[in-house]
Amino acid sequence: MVPALKCNFKLAIFVMLTLLLASNIFIKTNYAANTDMKKIFCLIQIGDIDNKILEYTQIELEKRFNVSVEIGRQLEEPAYAYHKHKKQYNSTKILKKIHKLKLTGYDRILGIVDVDLYVPERTFVFGGADVKKKVSVISLTRLRQEFYDLPEDSAQFKHRTIIEAVHELGHTYGLYHCKNNKCVMFLSNTIDDTDHKGAELCSNCERIMEEKKDIVK
Repeated sequence: MVPALKCNFKLAIFVMLTLLLASNIFIKTNYAANTDMKKIFCLIQIGDIDNKILEYTQIELEKRFNVSVEIGRQLEEPAYAYHKHKKQYNSTKILKKIHKLKLTGYDRILGIVDVDLYVPERTFVFGGADVKKKVSVISLTRLRQEFYDLPEDSAQFKHRTIIEAVHELGHTYGLYHCKNNKCVMFLSNTIDDTDHKGAELCSNCERIMEEKKDIVK
């Protein structure tokens, strides 16, 4: 090999190695700087849940909470929570079941079920949360237009799912029901309340989240 070619070959190798090293440093620095993404939520499907709504919820929660969201293994239908007279399912019992799974490595867990939920104090609930255990659950049943004998609206159904998911996860951060009926933390007594409030936090609830260093956008 002539000296000029040999010199150019060594220079090319040196440049390639330099670029590769710089690329690795950039990737590591980028990852380390984004510490929020180390937080992980887990979605638990209880019974048969449409994969499309699971994936949509996963993507939306990742954006809104700035976390990584994993879809866990599917659980059986919650027959243990069924009340034969009410023909509904006790959300508190479902929360206890989720907690007993003793899933580790997750900051928060959200169960998604497609049965009608209730608690003893109310005729029905869209979902529930255990603040101390950081587990929550939402029901899809009353989020469908068909439940109210109205035509199907898939876009509205998906949006309602995110509203209730953000609401219940908000409780796991210590947020209480808000008096602002436009805030996602407002208590929904009807599906109209859910549609009216939307999926965003009011300024006061957002401030509380910021203080906890977990921001919902």
